[in-house]
Amino acid sequence: MLAGTAFLDQPHSALLNPALSVGPDRVSAGVAYTRPYGLPGLAWSRVLVGWSSARVGAALGLSSLALGSYREHDACVTLGVSPRPGVSLGLGLRALGMGVGQVTNELAPALDAGACWRLGRVSIAAAGLRLNSPRWRDGAELPVRLVLAGSWCPVDELALALDLDREGSDEDAAFGAEFRLVPQLGLRIGVRAAPLRFGAGLGAALGPLELDYAYQFHPVLKDSHIFGLRVAWH
Repeated sequence: MLAGTAFLDQPHSALLNPALSVGPDRVSAGVAYTRPYGLPGLAWSRVLVGWSSARVGAALGLSSLALGSYREHDACVTLGVSPRPGVSLGLGLRALGMGVGQVTNELAPALDAGACWRLGRVSIAAAGLRLNSPRWRDGAELPVRLVLAGSWCPVDELALALDLDREGSDEDAAFGAEFRLVPQLGLRIGVRAAPLRFGAGLGAALGPLELDYAYQFHPVLKDSHIFGLRVAWH
């Protein structure tokens, strides 16, 4: 959807906003893979496992970006609690690493935090990622990313989401929508503003298993095709 910091059922939503670790009673696991923009030798993957209930939830994720022998890693653990119905708060701790081959040469910790308020079919959320502005050894700083988001499900078959975010001095906005033709099949579209880019995809559920596919168009770089697999036990 390209937007989803306030949308609980987006794949890997707990890593966008730690407060979304709290949700329906379930245990879930998922993987995602893409070759960004079809660039030779460039690959990205993520593995996520999570457990949630109406009062507390946790998730563990590991992302990896590889270009030849160069690697970047992002390991994250999140914990969310719901102090009262409709309100959830969350914290996330990340270990950001980079290296060559199997050796991680640098490691930097990062702190995330988030909150979400749900009232009926409307959700409003805020998240801060890398709040401690982690630095590499050469002094390069990873900027804080702040996101204000909302989602609305006017009917069971339609979900709308909007994200407004600022990362360093850069600002961006994203809008996404999901249409449920039947409960087992969802069609997703999205658009981001800076630069203008588009996305579309679908999710198909077969019992506890869900297959996800997303297509993203960039006006300068090539297209990206993202494949995902999720399984959830309620």
